[in-house]
Amino acid sequence: MLENQAFGWLKLSIKGLGGSTPPSIAGSPRNSAAIGACSDPAVLVGGLSRDFDAVLRHASSSSSSSSSSSAVAAAPPENSPASSSSCPPEGVSSTTSGDGTVVVVDDDGASAPTTSYADRLDDLTARLDRIKTLLYEERSGASSGAYRPGDWTPSIARGVFESFTTTASPAAVESSGDDDDDDAPPLHALLPRMVNDLPLLPFEARKSVSAIFNYLLVCGLDGADARQFAGVSTAFAAYVLGRADEIIGRLVRAHDSEATTAAGGGGSRVDITLLCGSMLRSSLRHASIYGWMLSDGNCERLVYPFLDRHVHDPNFDVSSDALETVRVMFTGSASSNAASGIGMGNASAEEHRQVMEGIASDFLNRKYGDVIDDRVNRKCLSPDANYMTRRMTLQLLSSILLNRANYNVMMMYISSSRNLVTILCLLRDPSPHITLDAFQVFKIFVANPNKPPEVVKILFDNKVKLVKYLEGLHKERESSDDQYRDEKQLVISTLERLQI
Repeated sequence: MLENQAFGWLKLSIKGLGGSTPPSIAGSPRNSAAIGACSDPAVLVGGLSRDFDAVLRHASSSSSSSSSSSAVAAAPPENSPASSSSCPPEGVSSTTSGDGTVVVVDDDGASAPTTSYADRLDDLTARLDRIKTLLYEERSGASSGAYRPGDWTPSIARGVFESFTTTASPAAVESSGDDDDDDAPPLHALLPRMVNDLPLLPFEARKSVSAIFNYLLVCGLDGADARQFAGVSTAFAAYVLGRADEIIGRLVRAHDSEATTAAGGGGSRVDITLLCGSMLRSSLRHASIYGWMLSDGNCERLVYPFLDRHVHDPNFDVSSDALETVRVMFTGSASSNAASGIGMGNASAEEHRQVMEGIASDFLNRKYGDVIDDRVNRKCLSPDANYMTRRMTLQLLSSILLNRANYNVMMMYISSSRNLVTILCLLRDPSPHITLDAFQVFKIFVANPNKPPEVVKILFDNKVKLVKYLEGLHKERESSDDQYRDEKQLVISTLERLQI
């Protein structure tokens, strides 16, 4: 998934397939050399804040000019901002000259042309890329053994985290010689503002924002050197939690096409949604944020929209990404193929897994009716749901029911005759993939030694037809899948012995 892009270059480098540095985005000729040579996170983040404020001023000016029709701004470059709900810093207004230069006007009426808008976009993209490169290079050095465990701390990762979360202003940490107004929001507001106005950024800048955000969250969870980075990840997760309404709320709203379109800019709605989904799943890897999102006060606005709308999105990429987020929400597992916490040590990783599974299980127990009855059955498994939604929901349902932590949820589910009817219908679906996934759930109903009378009656009344159907179900699979063959035979024999 997209959150793994934060380590994509690193993995290639370790295998000897990559270069000494990740792919870099060139800045404008004016600043490219200085930005590329800078290794001070505070200076880079301070300059980034100035560039971002200039982007917002340009977007605000372009929007005002368009609505009043009193001035015509030059056409922005491809994928550049067109409008924004954000406003310039207090006491500062702006306009845009015909050549695209941003002109800042302060309270005294003085004005002076600053760097062109195109240069600002280039500098912003280059600074983000430089921050990302420094983070990756530090991690690459740690993974390659350049630093001995216990002899060092990740100074770059720590510096980037502190620069993005400090209450200082850009002017206090960065002196680039620019003549922009220094009346800017504190740096701890920069990342939430960039996430909120992600559509205004160029494509490569958006990817870098997501990569940096994901890196700071997961660098202390994955990898053999995770212990050295754990403090950064934990501290950054606390920062995100402290601004969760602002950050997590925006990441969820990005899945709504109307909200993303209304944000303006030239970004693709799909790529923005996927980047936000990636950042959301990285956030959910921390128990503090995970528990907050699944709490009674937040699940209505942050969790249920995924089951109500996002997994049914007509765009395949968006719906698939939403389904992956739902899987993380309901299982507490970062990946279906690998356990999280590789670098924590076996005991710590197991403890982390149990905590996450406990949060998921508690949520499903509390909200069983809202989640399973009202949404999973009636919406995600209904005949009106698209193929991918039904298939991935069945796979998720099977994982939930077979997890020991969800014993109570499993018993509630397989004790319902309505749920059994739903699965029986899916067992006869035209798609062989869906019938196979439906069988994985159906077998749990049959294996239950304490079936309620209404469930027994349905199985007994239909056992002849069911046995005949199951005997031919995926018969070609039996020769290559011993587990499936044995499980199917057990289900058939159990049905044949069933009595009322």
